[in-house]
Amino acid sequence: MNIVKEYPPFYLSIIQHGMNPNDHTFFTYGDTIFNPHDLILKDHSIAHEEQHSEQQGDNPQAWWDRYLADPYFRIDQEAEAYARQFNFMCKTNKDREKRFHMMLDLSRFLASPLYGSVIGRDMALKLIKDKVKK
Repeated sequence: MNIVKEYPPFYLSIIQHGMNPNDHTFFTYGDTIFNPHDLILKDHSIAHEEQHSEQQGDNPQAWWDRYLADPYFRIDQEAEAYARQFNFMCKTNKDREKRFHMMLDLSRFLASPLYGSVIGRDMALKLIKDKVKK
């Protein structure tokens, strides 16, 4: 994946659709990760973004249009990406307690204003767990 240090061209649309990205947020469009704050991307975060790239297929604009317009589609897509991220993290961390806390952190992100506070943390936890590979 390509990584560029800039905001995506659709950044204002993200704000207009009720999302609240912060200084630790990056965005994927096709095979490009927009990293406006020049963050160091960890492997598990790249796995998350690779999931979005695959979800977008050969028409990232159509995916983004739906992602912005439909908050439940957005949550579903993010739950898949967080599940992939969790699976990746579990490859290097076998401690059950740490895995539990990683899952709680990911569910907190999914339920946050970053994605428009569409669902609560319990629902976010359930959605991610349902998509994690057993």
